[in-house]
Amino acid sequence: MINILAVEHDPKMASLIYYALSDKSLYHLAIVESGYTAMEAIGQKQFDVIIINRDLSYMNGYKTALKLRTVLGKEISPFVITASDFTQREIEEFIPLGVFDFWEMPVSVQRIKLTVDMAKDWQNDGDNLKSYREFADRR
Repeated sequence: MINILAVEHDPKMASLIYYALSDKSLYHLAIVESGYTAMEAIGQKQFDVIIINRDLSYMNGYKTALKLRTVLGKEISPFVITASDFTQREIEEFIPLGVFDFWEMPVSVQRIKLTVDMAKDWQNDGDNLKSYREFADRR
């Protein structure tokens, strides 16, 4: 079973993630709407993958990822960052926080499942993206 935390304030994207990961025999999914509630959630449970919307209100996705990484350390939980699009600069800012993948909208159900299933084999920080070039090669 893969434990997933999705930090998503957009109801459509939250519904898509829920639909993609609704197989309860494979996934345990918790969806929260803000970085603050994400901080509470990680205090209650260990997650294998954390999906974070870059454009969160109040505490944006970068600040949320930074705070989560500070609490979790580098050896725990890869991040997936979602947004309608990314600039090279944004990707380069996020990568040191331990990003396994970036999802540009619209994202397919198959991509969501594939990324989460790949992340279950995540071993350590060495499995995360290292550069914008590596991200561009994955596209």
